[in-house]
Order: sequence, then structure tokens, then C-alpha cells
Amino acid sequence: MIRDNVLALHAYVPGEQPQEAGWVKLNTNENPFMAPSIADAVAEASTDALRLYPDPLCTELRAALSSRYGVPAAQIICGNGSDELLTLAIRATAGEGDRITYAEPTYSLYETLAQIQNAFPVPVSLGPNWELPNDDLVLVGAKLTLVANPNAPTGTPYSIGQLDGLAGRVRGVLLVDEAYVDFGAETAIPLIERHENVLVMRTMSKGFGLAGVRLGFAFGSPALIEALYKIKDSYNVDRLSQVAGVAALKAFEEAQANNREICGRRDRYAALLRERFGWHVWPTAANFLLADPSPRPAREVHEALKSQKVLVRYFARPRLETCLRITIGAEAEMAAFVSALERMVG
Repeated sequence: MIRDNVLALHAYVPGEQPQEAGWVKLNTNENPFMAPSIADAVAEASTDALRLYPDPLCTELRAALSSRYGVPAAQIICGNGSDELLTLAIRATAGEGDRITYAEPTYSLYETLAQIQNAFPVPVSLGPNWELPNDDLVLVGAKLTLVANPNAPTGTPYSIGQLDGLAGRVRGVLLVDEAYVDFGAETAIPLIERHENVLVMRTMSKGFGLAGVRLGFAFGSPALIEALYKIKDSYNVDRLSQVAGVAALKAFEEAQANNREICGRRDRYAALLRERFGWHVWPTAANFLLADPSPRPAREVHEALKSQKVLVRYFARPRLETCLRITIGAEAEMAAFVSALERMVG
């Protein structure tokens, strides 16, 4: 009954979501802040109109995105989270057996989505300090090249110059996944004017604190965006998500001020982990830290924190098995995390 490639698939595993209260949740890169005006707008929109289908083209939301980011509305598509847009991009560009490449380690959903499509995922190793291997990515000759900028879970930012060079050399489409760009990386949006094969993807989950809404958007050439519209679900973004997105853009400066606070907190706690606990913490331009707690095993630290109801992310994957990824939460959450560490070493 089921296709062979789906039977063989290892499904993507999201971060743990505890159901009871009292947990310090630093494992899924959720933003601790959401502008209160967003909830007010959603509450106001929760009327009898919910019985009607939403705008299939997200017209008002795309106009607001166009005004904010300086991209024509015709070159913007919205989706049920950026994960849906990743799925659409793969479906539009790669068929069965076609190559899809990305630099590893990165967002593991890329591999899963390629396998669902029965395309051929070709991971290429990042450099020793997580450098982007442009030459090796180009050599794959893939229909789709995926680059998370900044990368997850390493937090490494890549310059627009690097991505510009890559866009001009890859055989197919270059998709730049900017889920975490609001925390310090350089956006690739200007590249869509210079390269017809560049697709830049964003989400409101991270920088706007709307992970529970599931709202993503992408910028690209008219040809790429038109292809994604052809294969998207008819009503893929619900009414309340569209309202939340418009309200979030109206509160843009408020969100950006909060994101700057997160970056400052991120840098303070990176220094603390290095100085007080002797951890190796990599430079990051995201709202999380990748840290190696050696000589203590990362899995052991993860379990010890969990026993104190503090969640961080552990990846049992090559090059990451010695590391923990730690979301930058609110100040109280970060203090609780450090207190839990101190109890472990005390």
C-alpha cells in the first residue's frame, strides 16, 4: 500500500514539547516575546467570518510584506510555515532520482523532504569551522541547492558575497533558508534581482515569536514564484494566520528591538558558558548557541538538565554528538538553565 521510499523513510523528529507546566524550554528556538497587538488583532478577527475560506492569495499580507521588504507582491508567496514552502520548492524543482544538495550538518528536514519526493539527497560536509563548501556544492550539479543562513544548528552566518557566487555557479535553484536571519545574518533578498534561480525563504516563527501560527513567506523571481503557486494547496494559509502576519509586520520595530535584546543575551551567556564552565561555544548569528560541554558527554548533560525540567536539544548525529543546542530564552529561563548547570557541577 505504501511506496518503498516512504516505508524506508526516517521521519523528521521535532523537539520535545512537554505537556505539563514548569519546564524551562530551550530546545526548539522559540522566541520568548510576541507583540501583544498581534493577539489583539487575532482576537478581533475571531468572528463569524471564520466559516468562510481565507484569501487564497494572501493579498493583504503580501502587500504588507512587499512594503516592508521592498519586493513586488507578485514575487512573494506565503505558506503554512516555511516548512510548507520548502516542500513546494522541492516538488517544483526535483523529480524522482534528481539530486538535491546541502551542506551538512544542517536542518535535517531537508533530507527528509528530498526522500519523500524520492529525489536523491547529496549532503556535503561543512568546513572544520562550519564554513560553506561552495566548490563542493557546485560539483554536485543538483536541481536544488539548500543553504540555511545562518545555518542551523551551528548558527554560522554566510555573507551575501558567498551566496552571490554560489547562485551564479549552481546548475539549478539556490534556496536560501533565512529562518534565523533576524538575529544577525546578512539577507540574500537583493540576490533575487540578480539571479533568476534564487529563492529566499523566511518564517515568522523565530524573529516575530509566532511559532504557533505557522506562517512562512518566500521571495523569488516571477518564474519561481509562479511555479510554487501552481502546486500549493488552494487555501494554505488560514484567516487568523494572515491577520497575525499583518499585525506582526505593523509591530516590526517592536519585534526587532526584542531580537536585539536576544542577541545581547546570547552573547552574554555564550561568554558565561565559556568562562564559568569551560565549554566551547561557536560564534552564532541565530537565537541559539551550539556548545560542546566536553569532557562531560553532551548526552549526559542533556539528560541531567532534563531531570531538572530544563530542555535543551541534543543531536545524535555525526559532528554534533558532542554538542548541545541551547535556545536563548527570556532572562529568567537562561538564569534557570545556568542554575541547573551549577547544581550539576556543584
